[in-house]
Amino acid sequence: MVSLRLLLSSSLALLQATPSSAFATAPLSSSRVGSVERRQEVGPLFAEDNNPFGFVQGLFSGGTTVAQPKTPAIPDCVVDSDYTLAAVFASIGLSSVFLGHDIFTSVFGGLFVLLATLLAVQASRIRFVFDGEAFELKNASGDNEQLSDSGENIVVGGANRWKYDSFVNYEFFPKGSPVPILVYFKETQTVKEDGSNDGQIHFFPAIANCKQLEEQFALRGCAKIRD
Repeated sequence: MVSLRLLLSSSLALLQATPSSAFATAPLSSSRVGSVERRQEVGPLFAEDNNPFGFVQGLFSGGTTVAQPKTPAIPDCVVDSDYTLAAVFASIGLSSVFLGHDIFTSVFGGLFVLLATLLAVQASRIRFVFDGEAFELKNASGDNEQLSDSGENIVVGGANRWKYDSFVNYEFFPKGSPVPILVYFKETQTVKEDGSNDGQIHFFPAIANCKQLEEQFALRGCAKIRD
């Protein structure tokens, strides 16, 4: 009995002598802490930033639609008036009138002066206009050059407006001349008196900048027969 009491007393004393730190969790070593921190930085294998199969997911996702830039429309153009032809005819006419030695030359010169005047008036009031659909002749009036409908064509009838896809040819005469006299084009929009629309020919005096006209015809896709 004495020995059992002695054994219990010894065991109790041993427990009291043992420090509480003996049962505490051992601290992590520096190398272990570093590895844990690195795992936290790397994160899961299939995180968004480190997913090696991210491109596969992109194939099946809707993705972002990139808007394609629209092709800019060709702006409308009002061709500049040109008084060169009127000036040339006036020079010929006045020279014939003042330098002529007979009545025939003077009459011939007078006709040229009248024609030059008519061309100058037409150049001041008629505008060659290119819009998004068609080539048109318009009347200009007022200081601000307000454009208005020029009415029906006095030669073949119909409006003085022709769609670009109806053109089958255009040219300037004389060909290659620095001072063209006539603007020519042929279109299939106008129906002839016999009911056919195999091509209607138009001629206009060169009272507008022919270089601009040629550039606009080409820019708008008007057909032209090449020599």
